[in-house]
Amino acid sequence: MPAQTQSGDAVVFHENPPIRWSIVPAATGRADAIMIPLFSDQRASAIDLGGVPTEPRRQIHSTLALGDFKGKEGETYALGAGAIASGDEIRRIFLVGLGKCESLDADVVRWAGARACQYARKLELSRVLIHPGSLAKLNWSDFAADFAEGAILGGFAFKDYQTKTDENNPGDDRNNRPTSAQPKPVKIIRFDLIGPAEDPSMREKVSRRSAIAQAANYARFIACQPGNVVTPAMLVDLARNLARQCGLKITVIDARAAQRLGMGGLCAVGRGSAHPPSLILLEYAPPKTGRSASRQKTIAVVGKAVTFDTGGISIKPAADMGAMKYDKCGGAAVLGIMRAATALQLNHRLIGVIPVVENAVDAESYRPGDIVRMYNGKTVEISNTDAEGRLILADALAYTCEKYHPDALIDMATLTGGVVVALGGVYAGLMGNDDQLAADLIAAGQQTGEWLWRLPLHERYKKLLESPHADIQNSGAREAHPIQGGMFLREFLPKGTAWAHVDIAGVAHPKKEHRYWIADTANGFGVRLVIQYLLGNLPK
Repeated sequence: MPAQTQSGDAVVFHENPPIRWSIVPAATGRADAIMIPLFSDQRASAIDLGGVPTEPRRQIHSTLALGDFKGKEGETYALGAGAIASGDEIRRIFLVGLGKCESLDADVVRWAGARACQYARKLELSRVLIHPGSLAKLNWSDFAADFAEGAILGGFAFKDYQTKTDENNPGDDRNNRPTSAQPKPVKIIRFDLIGPAEDPSMREKVSRRSAIAQAANYARFIACQPGNVVTPAMLVDLARNLARQCGLKITVIDARAAQRLGMGGLCAVGRGSAHPPSLILLEYAPPKTGRSASRQKTIAVVGKAVTFDTGGISIKPAADMGAMKYDKCGGAAVLGIMRAATALQLNHRLIGVIPVVENAVDAESYRPGDIVRMYNGKTVEISNTDAEGRLILADALAYTCEKYHPDALIDMATLTGGVVVALGGVYAGLMGNDDQLAADLIAAGQQTGEWLWRLPLHERYKKLLESPHADIQNSGAREAHPIQGGMFLREFLPKGTAWAHVDIAGVAHPKKEHRYWIADTANGFGVRLVIQYLLGNLPK
């Protein structure tokens, strides 16, 4: 989905090319590799290698007998071309571990898919056969979808700014600069899943799951872009492009309109930047399928998008500030959710809301001690300009509830460092006012591997945000820091609104590899979670 900046040098985005999938009845035709998932506690004689040519099968049994491959979760082992007879159609064998059979779940299979795709990307393979192996006697149709999802997520690579030069045109002799450079291409991979080709269920599952994973990667791609490229104006452009391509309705409230409407939080945070803030509103309408309007639900998803966060006058330490390009992960996830909703033709109305700002420092920046009036009329004393996300979200939540009256509202934000201290990079923090919505989101996260841990919003925490001069302050002392964020946002919701707040600060861009999440990139956390919720757990 290419886009260009409105000023300066043209910038063209290059998303990873989609992985191509097909279902084939047997291991036929020439392939760069065959990938076989195996359990750690299964005897070699019990492994189903039906359809695998004789020589590769012999090599696999030999490898297992020697103990060179244990089958632990995520373990990989490759048999090179030298181990296979030259006449074979399959050039490489790649084994991936599933761990113990009793511990198998969708997340383990997604991890196997991720490792297979990483292997294929590393060796620049074009066609890889996926043999069901130890999964053949289980529900291979479901696991094939999990594998496809993991492969797409694990194969994500952000290489947009790593260039290759034209060898025939080495550069300008005066300064040795290359005169021709372009992003390194990422090879398209074709995965052939061995299974019943006539099975429409398997084909449908793989297709749908692939669309969701591609949408998550789209969100990752946007979140990874640096702050000098994706400014608030560029994010608006990306939203417009998405709306045009997916048939979404889009409304953009610019800085002047936001000022007139009284969005004091959004305007205050964006005031110190040369790039004005905006509020992006995307609307997905379900296809006309005979479903009565009274049965259709309106679900709103709000995502924080701070394209770069210096912390403002309460400036952040320099050591980790470069990662603040990821402070737009919530907004990027909303774009991914809207893209997936369109691809899947969901049956409910979906509203995507993105408050977008850059939190910068200059003479116009808002200050500690300032008091701002929010969209719903409440006043907020600014105690910390680095607690900016809740300010822009508060205006967005209040406006969304007034305009759309959603049946359920979910917000996602890289909101607090405190949630990282509390939950690390494994669980996201979940807060809210509706037990059923919270339970449904937790259940959805269990299915997608995006785990949520619910934190309390007890009334006694409210005192942490008391202000002597305004209705509320935006940040209190260090204690219960992620809960403070949830308590603050709750103040801007009308009574009766089913609401959930997901603090993704610890999980949106983990520093260490966590299964199919890849280190040093955003991971699209929330896209698959919310889509899973929308597919099966909507409010009754």
